[in-house]
Amino acid sequence: MNTRYRYLIGSLFAVSLLLAAKGGVQAAQINIPAKPAYMGSAACNGRCHDPWYQAWKNTPHAKTYELLKPGVRAHAKNKGKLSPNADYTKNPNCLRCHTTGYGQKGGFIAGETPISSVMPDMEAVGCEMCHTARGGNQAMAFMKETDGVFKRNKIEVWGLRYDYENVCRRCHGHPKSPHKPSIDPKYSFNYKARKNHVHDYEKYYNELNKTQTYKIKHGAGVTEKHPLMIEDWDVVEGKIQFKKLPLWDGWLIYKGK
Repeated sequence: MNTRYRYLIGSLFAVSLLLAAKGGVQAAQINIPAKPAYMGSAACNGRCHDPWYQAWKNTPHAKTYELLKPGVRAHAKNKGKLSPNADYTKNPNCLRCHTTGYGQKGGFIAGETPISSVMPDMEAVGCEMCHTARGGNQAMAFMKETDGVFKRNKIEVWGLRYDYENVCRRCHGHPKSPHKPSIDPKYSFNYKARKNHVHDYEKYYNELNKTQTYKIKHGAGVTEKHPLMIEDWDVVEGKIQFKKLPLWDGWLIYKGK
């Protein structure tokens, strides 16, 4: 074999190794976690959703854990026939709607999860409570791989949801909430009136995060037309036990059921 052919074969072999290596990197990038888990809102900050996190941090949703402390919002607690001086920071019924992912994989754990007034995370109604069915680690891996270019019905497979009214009603107006319209009309939940005042993220753009925008239209999601069920639970021996959770085994709608 002459030198010319040896050089050609060697070059082709080198190229094949590079392609194989590149394929290996790509395979690693699309490694979506096997099980869904909650990560917390702080995971969204400093990555791809800084303006949203900064806006959320200044809303009542980011301060929900504080309401469970003794003496806080005593008037509202009295209305709901709760003891205003009791400590509800370990009460499972309260933690379900005042923290992120309580009672589920990766979610808030009373007495263990760090609490921060500077960078709220699990100790609040965070991003995942309103945007995912069972935690966002799988959805985030998918978003990272696709660089934000995806259709809603594709990322819904990994837990993201777009049935926003049902999302809100998981807590606002839930039968287990002590704050009902019967004790004060202000506890009536009007989704259309509330949805436009969740968090005004536009004013939190700056030179460092100005590229964090939606680049494309993501299309309609399946959950928009087929809202997921609203969870229900019991507290048994001090632990929350879910009676109903949104189905998500690859999601039944995608199986044609």
